[in-house]
Amino acid sequence: MDIQAVDRVGKILALFGPHRESVSSSEAAELIGLNRTTTYRYLSSLVAANVLELRPDRSYGPGPSLIQLGAFALGRREILQLAAEPMAQLARETSVTTVLSLWGGSAPVVAHVEEPAGREIVVTVRVGMQLSPLAAQTKVFHAFHRDDSRVRRAARSLQPEDRAAFESELATTRQQGFATQTSPRGIAVIAAPVHDSSGMVASLALLSTREVLDLSDDSAERRALMETAATISTSMGHA
Repeated sequence: MDIQAVDRVGKILALFGPHRESVSSSEAAELIGLNRTTTYRYLSSLVAANVLELRPDRSYGPGPSLIQLGAFALGRREILQLAAEPMAQLARETSVTTVLSLWGGSAPVVAHVEEPAGREIVVTVRVGMQLSPLAAQTKVFHAFHRDDSRVRRAARSLQPEDRAAFESELATTRQQGFATQTSPRGIAVIAAPVHDSSGMVASLALLSTREVLDLSDDSAERRALMETAATISTSMGHA
């Protein structure tokens, strides 16, 4: 991609914000000063790359990749300033990896990880990784952030057999305030929601092997996770 193309893509992406959630091809052409054919070609390429999405009314809006990147950047600027130290303390207290995830285009995306010191073997995930549609962190978003259109859309995309099992777990997740998962490979996760003044904004999780991480309702790890999630939520203005 040459410099001119980068400049044009930048101008298209700059059209979106709180003042403008979507734009038609003709509107975009007028706003960035390109002819309609060239603008349409750029918009179509960005849709193909999942940077933009074509909506039912034929307008263009932010797509999954752009939303994922924006969520990641927003999380690093705001949430992580408040969550980093409580997460580090949680990792020290439990000797288990602590993970903060934000919602991306169609699933949670890992925004920050704190690993415990002193363990010879540590189970971890990389920042920027998109989590499974059936992950514990995903269950938490579906349970507590279900009013978000992106979350509802992700639920509809599940296979029918997965959706039935998934939906049956959400009531329990809402009731107990957390979700758990154990993978066939023996990786265990406990996840809880983090809220600000307007609602859920992130999921906080503990990650290790099932031999190390106690998933029972009365485990010390679960209590520590819930307390840390509450601490971060309070610092973000959640009453």
